[in-house]
Amino acid sequence: MAITNNFEYLGRFLFPKKQVKEFSRVLASSGYLIPAGAFLGYLAFAILGLTILLSLTYFAFPSIYNGFYLFIYKIIPISRFVMGVIFPILSFLICYFGVFLIVSGILNLQSDIRRNALENALPDFLMLVSANIKAGMSIDQAMWYSAKPEFGLLAIEVKNGIKSAFSGEPLESALDKLAARFDSKVFTRTIILLKQAFATGGEISKVLEETSQDLRNTSIVKKEVGASLILYEIFVLFASVLGTPFLFAVSSRLISVFELQRNALPTTSSSFGPFGSVAIPTNVITANDFYYFSLATIFITSLFSSLIISTIRSGSRNEGVKYFPFILIGSFLVYAIVGIVLSSFFASIL
Repeated sequence: MAITNNFEYLGRFLFPKKQVKEFSRVLASSGYLIPAGAFLGYLAFAILGLTILLSLTYFAFPSIYNGFYLFIYKIIPISRFVMGVIFPILSFLICYFGVFLIVSGILNLQSDIRRNALENALPDFLMLVSANIKAGMSIDQAMWYSAKPEFGLLAIEVKNGIKSAFSGEPLESALDKLAARFDSKVFTRTIILLKQAFATGGEISKVLEETSQDLRNTSIVKKEVGASLILYEIFVLFASVLGTPFLFAVSSRLISVFELQRNALPTTSSSFGPFGSVAIPTNVITANDFYYFSLATIFITSLFSSLIISTIRSGSRNEGVKYFPFILIGSFLVYAIVGIVLSSFFASIL
């Protein structure tokens, strides 16, 4: 407990209040109970450790050092001493953004999984709550007895939230905390309707029944829209996994062939009839440059393709984290296979 408190102080000291508040919301909707300050403190400690490890790796292996230095030197001609000073800063920035990107992606993915599980079980849960209210139960009792095991995650969260209402906490406060446990606009609006009906003395059972029916209709419409957009999903998948790496592999091999032909020509100026001497131009783009450009472009294309496919399927780009590794691996495999086939073909004719 003392260690957690120390990390919480560290997190609140290093990060602004707005970021701590935002992570508190994300952690709650992802199902975690750890304080946001402590979580950010752990992340800060991990970022510092990764920065030190990356810096030591850079200076401990001369081959990595020389390769990275030559790569940077082509872009910005700086001395090795300046590079040694700048690299720990670059390591920190890479680790900072990398850790936050990965952690945010995982938390958002877990939040989406919880939201989908909630919205799938919510219509039946509301109908059962409505039936219990008609039987004469109060709202908290109706929700407690409606939290059946078959509702899974929703039942667990409802029972945990209603327990506080049974122990003396106002029902409105308990419902607000329950709504904060899910990043679902549908559930938040349902809780607001439930609170308003409870405060005004309206027919709560009727409100719940109509809300349940609306949720079912909305779910059916989402499935119909997703089915109608399946052709776009196939097109995006084909373009990212097959089309893009295939074209880049062909272009890369052609540049390699042109580079070989260029190296076979004399480096001095040549005379071509009445036009006099013509200088042979040097290579503007080498095969090695285009290779790294292709890898970076395939990576970016795979990332955006996974986000688009996730949006088409579920309406949220966060689930693209699940598809991104498979799309990326498939794209690189196609790029490598086509490159090997073309290399063997050109090797036989050159």
